[in-house]
Amino acid sequence: MNLRSKRMKRLIKNVLAASVVAAMAVNVAACSKTEETVETSESVAETSVVETTVQTTEVTETAVSSQTAETGNVEIEYIELDSDLQTYANTFVSNFAEQFLTDIDRDSATPEQLLDFVHIHLKINSNDSISYMTNGDLTFETFTFETAQIVVRDYFGILLSDVTYNGLPTPPESFGDQPAGPYAADGSVWYEAADGEMHNLFAVVDYIMNNYDGTLTLAFTVYSIDYDTFYQLDMNALRAYYSLTADEASADSTLSPVTTGTAVVDVGQSGDYYLISYHTDI
Repeated sequence: MNLRSKRMKRLIKNVLAASVVAAMAVNVAACSKTEETVETSESVAETSVVETTVQTTEVTETAVSSQTAETGNVEIEYIELDSDLQTYANTFVSNFAEQFLTDIDRDSATPEQLLDFVHIHLKINSNDSISYMTNGDLTFETFTFETAQIVVRDYFGILLSDVTYNGLPTPPESFGDQPAGPYAADGSVWYEAADGEMHNLFAVVDYIMNNYDGTLTLAFTVYSIDYDTFYQLDMNALRAYYSLTADEASADSTLSPVTTGTAVVDVGQSGDYYLISYHTDI
C-alpha cells in the first residue's frame, strides 16, 4: 500500500539515543588504551517528495527502549511497536511483499530491477499513474521517468539518473522473444501490458531491532489473504490488515503464512524508512 505514516518521534529518539550510547561506550574503552578517536557517522537517507523540517531531539536515558536482550556479549535492543509504528512498518514492508519479491538489495539492484519494482508498485497502489500506449502490434503500460525517480527515492532513498533512462532500449512493435520491459520513449518507461495478476500478499512486522548505526532490522512474516475474502475487500477493509500485530495476524482465519524474512532500513531524520535490503526465507 502506498501510505506514508505520521512521523515517528519516539522511533527517532530510540535510534538516535542508542547510537549515541553505543558511540560513548566505544570512546571510553578506546581512551583507556590509546588516544585513538572513534568517529561515528549517521546514515541519512534523502527524504520523500514532501519536504520536512528536521527536528533536534534531546537524548535522555528514557529515550532508549526498555526491551533489551543479550546474545553472548552483544546487547540487542528491540524497538517498541506501538499502533502507529506497527501500521507504518507493516505498510512499508508490504510494498515489497505484495510484489512476491523474495530478495532485493539496494546496493546491488540493477536499474532495471528498480524500474520493475516501480512498475508493479504503481499498478497496485497508483494505477492512475499508468497510461496505456500502443506501438505497432503491442500495447504498453507506461509511466513517466520522473514518477519512477520519485518512487525509487521514496522507498530506497536514492535517485535514478537520466543515464539510466537514456540507456534503455526503445519499445518493440511486434511480438517476439524480447522482455516485457523496461523500454524508454517520450520521457516515459514502457512495459508490455499484462492482465490477470492478483496481489493478495502483505507483511506483518514481528519485531524491530536497533542496529546502533542509524539502521533497523525488521523481522516480518508474509501472509496471503484468502482469495474469497480478498475479492470482497474494499480499500478500507484492506487497510485494516496493515494494522495487525503478529499475534492478531497468526490468529486470523482469513490469513495463511507464506514465508518469513528480514528487511534492513535506513531511518531518515523525519522517521521515514528507506530500504537497504529485503530477504525472505523462500
